Amino acid sequence: MGTLASTNWIEGFKQPVGDNMILWVIATLLFSAFPQGTQPVDATFERLAKVERFAFGGVGYAGVISPGEKDYRVILARPSALADFERLYLSGNLQAKCYALVAIRKFNLQRFKELTQSLPTSKEQVATMHGCIISQEPLGDIIRKIESGKYPR
Repeated sequence: MGTLASTNWIEGFKQPVGDNMILWVIATLLFSAFPQGTQPVDATFERLAKVERFAFGGVGYAGVISPGEKDYRVILARPSALADFERLYLSGNLQAKCYALVAIRKFNLQRFKELTQSLPTSKEQVATMHGCIISQEPLGDIIRKIESGKYPR
């Protein structure tokens, strides 16, 4: 009589849905109350992995810092920056890979050279922005600019 299963409101559910359904509902509620992933979502990383344009310096009519550069700076300030940029290089779009290469060059020039060894002649097009000008540039040209230290400036 003093147990939870014998209270009137539980008894009301038992008749139409059965004991198993009640356990399933309780388990579902408990399971959904706790995060399922081992790592929290990193919104900054996710945005940079899908960035529309590779741009450093003032862009647009107002000359503001691009969203990609803002996210680049946030990740650059992390203790895990090199590992995060290595992961970005593997999983990001072409523009994100360019941001990752800028950072990797800063932290580890040898690793930068390893990653870019076959890229200087690449004709893949990177969406870029310089000031108010939106364009497409060959990846090989961007790699040479990164290598020369043009980015970031």
